[in-house]
Amino acid sequence: MLANKKSGNYKLRIVDNLRQYMSMVEGENILRRYFVMNGFDGVLTAFGIILGSWIAGATDPTILIIAGMSASFAMGISGFWIAYLTERAERTKVQKELESAMVTDLNNTKISRANLWVSLIIAFVDGASPLLFSLIAIVPFLFVLGGGNMLIAYIVSTCLVVVEVTILGLFLGAVSGKNKILYALKILPAAAILAGFTFLLEVVVVGH
Repeated sequence: MLANKKSGNYKLRIVDNLRQYMSMVEGENILRRYFVMNGFDGVLTAFGIILGSWIAGATDPTILIIAGMSASFAMGISGFWIAYLTERAERTKVQKELESAMVTDLNNTKISRANLWVSLIIAFVDGASPLLFSLIAIVPFLFVLGGGNMLIAYIVSTCLVVVEVTILGLFLGAVSGKNKILYALKILPAAAILAGFTFLLEVVVVGH
């Protein structure tokens, strides 16, 4: 019982420390931006693969699943990697400037630990957001492997994309403190433009 209590207190301290680190370097704002921007990239990338396969008449879910998952993990890995390196570079620069102004070494201080942990958290969100949103759009095709209908999978997947994009729009509206429905309506046309471009591409390619 005592061991469980100590473990719980230790976890709470970790969470509190991470919250302090995020607050110190205004990491919450960056997290929100990365979550929405990269989630949007992820779901639209998956939507492009799904629409392209649908228009091309692809009936084998395996190819679409492999292509979709490969793109999802590529975005996740690249997002994490480049976000971490970018954040560390920027925060190291800021720390060096602060050290120069204060004429002191800030290594092994709360500031340096905040820079490290916030960079890792931001990198994780940057990579996980597109991975999660794109994988959700592909899920319906997994059921086709078990005997489901490919056309239904395409329709359900498209509906999921619309739902995901709408959720991101509502989230932006909540963050801004303005009309959430209006933000959702502002973000939805991007999916419609992608659909139109994909259909146009099919016309051009088939026409030749």
